[in-house]
Amino acid sequence: MDMDNFRRHIILITGIMVILGGCQREQPQKVPLSRNLPDQILSNATMVFTQNGIKTTVIKAKTVAKWTNKDLTQAESLLVDFYDENGEHTSQLAADSGWIKEKAQMLGVWGNVYVITDEKVRLETQTLNWDPGKKKITTDDFVKITKDEDVMTGYGLEADQELKNIKIKTEVKGEIVNKKSQNQ
Repeated sequence: MDMDNFRRHIILITGIMVILGGCQREQPQKVPLSRNLPDQILSNATMVFTQNGIKTTVIKAKTVAKWTNKDLTQAESLLVDFYDENGEHTSQLAADSGWIKEKAQMLGVWGNVYVITDEKVRLETQTLNWDPGKKKITTDDFVKITKDEDVMTGYGLEADQELKNIKIKTEVKGEIVNKKSQNQ
């Protein structure tokens, strides 16, 4: 090997080393785990609330995401059955989504919310909160309440879960068709 070839090899090897030395392997990036991920995700879940051993609420949901340390459960496609202090069924609620506080046994729902009592009173709204301690359901949204052919509408609501005692807060309108239901 003559000197010129030797230099070319040295230059070539040095060039390759410079090129390779400039290329660093890309270190895999660590993706931080979100602290907001749920502890559990369940499908077709059922939750039962009781007070003093008596069933008060049964919540069924298509999908449930649960954060145990926050006492928070988010649910989709809810169907909720309510029971009175004797364990007798009183009403049923359906909603697109909701949150549940299991320890406090509180519930908030939104999206196509319907409540139908066993006496056939129907409430329609977009959001609703239930506080079992007060045995009240509330909303600030538009509400429509129907019993037989009678209809009341307005904004904001406070009522018991059986919809026997109802207070619509503002812009109350109604159409009473069945006067017989007024006397009952």
